[in-house]
Amino acid sequence: MNEYLPYIISVICATIAGFASYAVARKQAKADIQRLEKQNELDIEKEREKFAMEKEKMEIEHHHQLELLQKEYENTLGASVTSTLITEAMKNPVVKQQLSQGIKSGGRKKR
Repeated sequence: MNEYLPYIISVICATIAGFASYAVARKQAKADIQRLEKQNELDIEKEREKFAMEKEKMEIEHHHQLELLQKEYENTLGASVTSTLITEAMKNPVVKQQLSQGIKSGGRKKR
């Protein structure tokens, strides 16, 4: 038994060192996983904020485009209505007569 004693002590020391290394590695892995989870949460929150800002920017641009289209439509509609009213008024013989009288009287005043 004396001749096996150094081997038994070596095996016991190696076994204890193995278990200790395993426990330390497991503890370190757990800490690394927690650190990665926290970093991922921060990254996700950052992306959510970035998305919210881009969404708000797009909504503002869309609202601005709608306002521009509305103004353009109002201008086009106003010009169209004015043009239509003048055209319809010119079809009326009374308006034609008043217009021609106004032009004739305006021409006399200048002379």
